[in-house]
Amino acid sequence: MQILTLASNAGKANQDAQMTYAALANHRQPHLDCLAYLSQLVLYLINVSKLPLLALIYQNNMSWRSYRMFFRDPSMATSKQTYYDLSTMLLKVAATMLDTLLKTKVMHLMRCSGTVSLAAAACSMDVLRVWGRWARSEGVVGKSYLPKSPLSALPATGVLAGFGNNFMTNHAFGRGTVAVPVKWIDSLVPHARVILQAVRLRSRMRTGQADFSGQHCVESTLYLAETFWQSRPCCKGTAWAGGHCSCPRFVLLWAVLHSVNLSNR
Repeated sequence: MQILTLASNAGKANQDAQMTYAALANHRQPHLDCLAYLSQLVLYLINVSKLPLLALIYQNNMSWRSYRMFFRDPSMATSKQTYYDLSTMLLKVAATMLDTLLKTKVMHLMRCSGTVSLAAAACSMDVLRVWGRWARSEGVVGKSYLPKSPLSALPATGVLAGFGNNFMTNHAFGRGTVAVPVKWIDSLVPHARVILQAVRLRSRMRTGQADFSGQHCVESTLYLAETFWQSRPCCKGTAWAGGHCSCPRFVLLWAVLHSVNLSNR
């Protein structure tokens, strides 16, 4: 199983604009797999919203970094989301949960709720402090070194992914062993492999501005495309009904994907 690395230089626990990293892993239970749903969102942005994310990376145009993941219209893709924009979306999601999980101050209670869930799964206090960024009070180690590696809170990542607190010895992940044909992946993110090779060559030959974050973005996009196919037979819930997407946004995505000729299926 691979782990997707998320980078951030802002947030409630990061008032100094330092670059910190967090890990996101496929959940053991497919209907709880946030990476599967993230793959749908990213593929929608690329194939339906026509966000030129990969093209800008290929052109060595750093403006791709200004794109937001959540927006109502492609013209607003670079606009900063307000607290109310995000909280309104999250409350709609929270409304589908059990009453005991429903939170009104969703933007403030994410870290609290996550920590309580980790504590209930017997995560150690040291792991909780690293995962929740409370270790920042412990000098250079907690403020600079640990937040720069998503592996520093790997036990917490394992718990949140449904593997329990013995993730290091019990991490079997069946869906991750499914071999997805390369043509299937390429059909979702056309030219991504060519772009990845070009970005790697540019960085190695120093023929342009090095963009390692762009390289990682393309690599992550390819991985999400693979995750999309690995999770498709298992996807259920609010976005899926009877194996077919019932959400209008993803109906458009499937219309695009079904127009692609997958010769090896």
